[in-house]
Order: sequence, then C-alpha cells, then structure tokens
Amino acid sequence: MKKKRQPKVSLVFLTWNGRKYTFDLLKSLKKINYENYDIIVVDNGSNDGTQKEFKKKYLKSATLIENKRNLGFVLGANIGIREGLKRGSKYILLMNNDMVVKPDFLNILVEAMERHTEVAVAGPKIYYMKPKNMIWSAGCDYHLAGYKHRNQNEIDKRQIEGERYVDAIDCVLMMRSDALNKYQLLDSKLFFIHELTEWCLRVQKFGHKCLYVPKSVVWHKVSAALENNKKESEISIYYNIRNWLLVVKKNKNFLYFLLVLFLELTILAIIRSWRYINNKQPELIKIYFIAIWHALINKTPMELYPYK
Repeated sequence: MKKKRQPKVSLVFLTWNGRKYTFDLLKSLKKINYENYDIIVVDNGSNDGTQKEFKKKYLKSATLIENKRNLGFVLGANIGIREGLKRGSKYILLMNNDMVVKPDFLNILVEAMERHTEVAVAGPKIYYMKPKNMIWSAGCDYHLAGYKHRNQNEIDKRQIEGERYVDAIDCVLMMRSDALNKYQLLDSKLFFIHELTEWCLRVQKFGHKCLYVPKSVVWHKVSAALENNKKESEISIYYNIRNWLLVVKKNKNFLYFLLVLFLELTILAIIRSWRYINNKQPELIKIYFIAIWHALINKTPMELYPYK
C-alpha cells in the first residue's frame, strides 16, 4: 500500500505506572512498515517516571496526554480516541500497552477494513508473549454468560486461519472513525471490563460487522499459567457481573435481559458460588449478588471505582 493511498490511523493506548510495558510497545511500533499513522499515549497519572522518560525519548514521534489522576480505562481511552478523531484519522486503533506487534500488523488490518466496508471494527490474532505460539484471542464469541475468547490457551496449529466475522474483538480494536462519530465512544458507565465488547455489540445492532484478521499478529504480555490460576478479586468479579448485565440491558431486548438475569440468579449463581468456595473465597458470593443488584438499580459504590 503506497503512502499517498494509505488512510490515516491513530494508535491509542493508555498507561498507568506501566513504564516498561509502554516503552517496549513504543519501540515495537517504531518498527512497523505502515507510514501514515500517529501514536497517542494517554498517561493516567503515573508516578513511575513514565512522563519524564517519554519526553526525553519519544516527544517527536508520539503524543503524550497527561491526566492529573487515574481516570480509569474507559475515560482515559475516550480522551485518546477524541484526539485521534480531531486529527481526521480514518481509523482509530485502541490497544493495551502490554503488547508488542509484528511489523506488518497495521497494514494488514487497514487493508482488511478497506476491503470490508461493512466492518466497523477489526482485530488481529493475539498470542501470549510466552509461549509465543499460544493463542490468547482469535476474536470473541457471544454467550448468555458473557463473551469468551476463541481458541484461548491453544497452541497455534493453523486451526484459525482465514478472516471471519466474530461476535466481538477484545484488547486490540481497529475502529472505523465514522462509526465512532455515529454511535459514540466507549460507555463511561462501564469503567472497565466489557467496555470493548459492548461497543462491538452496539455497532452490530445497526448492521455492522466485527472482523477477525489472523494474518495481523500481536503478542500480549500476560502469563497463561497466571491467567488460569490467579484468584479473583472483588473488583473484577463486581465489574464483570455488573457490566455484563448492563451491556445486555442496553443492547438486547427486555425478554432477553430477563433470561440472562434469571440465569445469573440461579444456575450461574450456583456454579460461581461453588467455585468461590472451592477457591477459598466465599466472600465473593456476596460481591456477586451486590453486582447484580447494582446493575438493576444503576449504582456503583465509590469504594469499588477502579480508579480510586
């Protein structure tokens, strides 16, 4: 793709005391072979020296937006997205900062979006950093209990080759700016968890598609063993349950919402309660039901805000 024909892309990511991750990603992005792009880094009030080091090394090649405090993922991401839209970028690529990319990942995503005008959001194949051939996500499938990453924790044996429509994209989203302008940005009520998949579900209500593009490749610095075995926190349980119910209530019909709510209060409640007890975290049962109640009354206690 020649430079004069390349659509402009703004790459947006957040950082909060993630100095090493941030600069590893910036080094990786400097090696990509797409030319018409800019980088927007939103710092959520880091105190680990990120801002000072950025200004020494990357001020000419990227933009740093400095928030005075941690605004949480959604509000921070929306600040970066708005900046990209102001610059007239045709696409906004939102990603996590704990990643490295293959040099041609952006070319491939843009080319796929240019071919598929019905697609509002596309995403790459995401591997774990270790082992590098283990899949973290090949797009997401939609279920009554939430979204599930396709082929997660499988060694890649070319079982997921070929572009395909999926229910949602997570972690790395190439979003069409026209869709962001028309259907609004990420939902600030969600704070974090399900905020990206909610946007995917929202645009699909209006006839758009989500596309998985496996030839575009990135690596995610998360431990597969840790992800499988770590104990669940009160905050992650709370927002996972609360936000999923809010997503369904917002984007599905009332009868469908009632079905999901019934499952959360019965079968899923039993399964999850047993898991919490088995993991020696019975206190999470209370958090689980508080989350359901707060989804119904649209409330979130200040002490559970992720940025407090």
